[in-house]
Parts: sequence; C-alpha cells; structure tokens
Amino acid sequence: MPDSGDFDTRKTTKTSLAIVEAINDLDGATLTELADYTGLATSTLHTHLKTLEEAEYVTRSGNTYKLGLRLFHIGENARRRDPRYTLARDKAFELSNEVNEEVSFAVEEYGRSIILYDETPVPSDTGFQVGRYFHMHSSASGKAMLAAFSAERVYEIIDKWGLPEYTENTITNVDELFDELERVREQGYAVNRQEELEGLYSVAMVINNPDGSVFGSMDIAGPPYRLPEDSEIAAQLRPVVGELESKLEEHD
Repeated sequence: MPDSGDFDTRKTTKTSLAIVEAINDLDGATLTELADYTGLATSTLHTHLKTLEEAEYVTRSGNTYKLGLRLFHIGENARRRDPRYTLARDKAFELSNEVNEEVSFAVEEYGRSIILYDETPVPSDTGFQVGRYFHMHSSASGKAMLAAFSAERVYEIIDKWGLPEYTENTITNVDELFDELERVREQGYAVNRQEELEGLYSVAMVINNPDGSVFGSMDIAGPPYRLPEDSEIAAQLRPVVGELESKLEEHD
C-alpha cells in the first residue's frame, strides 16, 4: 500500500497533466476559462500553472496560457524513438506523390490510433493531421490494426474507449465491428466510409513486424468523389506496404 506522500505525488502529477490537456483542448485559455473547464479552484490552477511555466511547458501572454514549444521538442523525440518510423515516412511521401492524394502512417498506442506522418502532394499542407488521435473503430488505419489484433485485445480497447459515434456511418455496435474486422481480414484492407468525418474516405492496410506483430498502418485518403475504387486504392498500397515490411526485416 503506497503511503500518503506517494498518493499526493500521483494526484499532483495527474492535475498538472490535466491542466496541460485542458490548455490544448481550449487552444489557450485564461485562468477563469481553465477553472470552468476543469472544475479546479483558481488557487490550485495558479500553483500548477506557475510550476508548468517555470518548467517551460506552458507560456503566458497577458492573461492567456498556452502550450510551450518545449512540448514540441518532446513530441518530436517521441516520434523519432523508433528509427524505423522514418522508413514509413519516406514510403508515405513517395506514395503520396505517386497517387496525388494524402497518405498517412499511424501506430496504435494505449488503444487509439495516432498519426505520426501525414504526407500530401502540396508541401504547405503536409502534416496537418500529425499527432492527431483517432478512435480505432472509426478510421481505416485503426480498423486495419484492430483486424490484426486478438479478439481479447479488441475487447480491451472497446472497454476502454467505447464506440463513439461521429457520423451516421460510424460503427457503434460491437457485433457489427467484429463483422467488419472479419471483412478486413478477408480482403486485406480496411475502409473508412466517412465514419470519422463527413467527406473523408480512406483505405488502409496494416504493416506487420517480422514477428507478425503490428508495426502500424498506412492509408490513402481523400474526398469520396475523387478516389478510385477500394480495390484499386488497395492495389496502390499493397506494394508499398510489402516494400516497407521487407525493410523492417532488414532492421530486425
């Protein structure tokens, strides 16, 4: 049983992290706005914010608190923690320019899909989804990875995050999701039929490590009126995924 000091330390850390998350959610906020959003007393917020400022995780402009760029440095280091991720970035960039559409590489962490690289043919737009989390049931990349997981792991993810509805196309029923994952396994690719965002359609394939575990997933995305048939998109993805898996074997 941890002593009270250990408990207080954990509680303090959780509070500071919750404040950072709140500032991110609100895209910058005043003390009053943070108090309304988090339900924390302004005195508690002030103490934590002062510590976060001193550590350079938060900045203040007038009365508004914003995330510090030190978090960018930490996030970039996290993205580079596995040197093999750069292999996926290079392949995503090549494929994006070949098909003239958005191509993303995502991985699973703590039951959600997070985009590490997002490449588009227009350089100024590159990376606008980088760092974004998705619930796995509503994205092609997420479903591609879910289909490669055990049923037990899928249930664990559902228990943790649920099946929130984003559009009228989102799968919100467990049995329907498992039927969808079976289709993904049979056809070898997953499809996002505007299930996360209206107007966004994508096809994804899982990328496996040499030992058969999931490394990540890659998808081609765009408006449904512009994309070819699902099978054609999958045919564009398949050789790239195969090349990437071969490179992963070389690094194993």
